[in-house]
Amino acid sequence: MEEQYHPQTIESEAQRFWEENKSFKVKEDPNKEPYYCLSMFPYPSGRLHMGHVRNYTIGDVISRFQRMQGKNVMQPMGWDAFGLPAENAAIKNKVAPAKWTYENIDYMKGQLKRLGFGYDWNRELATCDPEYYRWEQWFFTKLYEKGLVYKKMATVNWDPVDQTVLAN
Repeated sequence: MEEQYHPQTIESEAQRFWEENKSFKVKEDPNKEPYYCLSMFPYPSGRLHMGHVRNYTIGDVISRFQRMQGKNVMQPMGWDAFGLPAENAAIKNKVAPAKWTYENIDYMKGQLKRLGFGYDWNRELATCDPEYYRWEQWFFTKLYEKGLVYKKMATVNWDPVDQTVLAN
């Protein structure tokens, strides 16, 4: 073992091994207890920052620990890409929202891969993809039809920059 740590070499070799061997791809295995670890999806309206790194490191550490415990861990990643924050960032940068959003997704995905997190990229989703939100809309319609959707007055988190309500 070398005395010096060479992250450019070691990290890229490990990441290449994980990708070639699909190390984090989840397969059904009835002999292993399933474990699902979902960290919040980032808004693809810019670049990752240290807050993202902290958040996703915590989820990755939990997932790795659960794998070491012998569990079948699913740790997906996706993009909270539907709505005003992404659209407003695109407008501010004078780029079409879809182009802006998907370019940021590609960039941020590259950042996450370089960090070496153990995501199953085969399960990646983007909430702006019609194949995703069509089911969300279908589900909402079913809830509405069953009388489970309602409207009421409530205190909300207002974002003065994007001029919209933020989810809790």
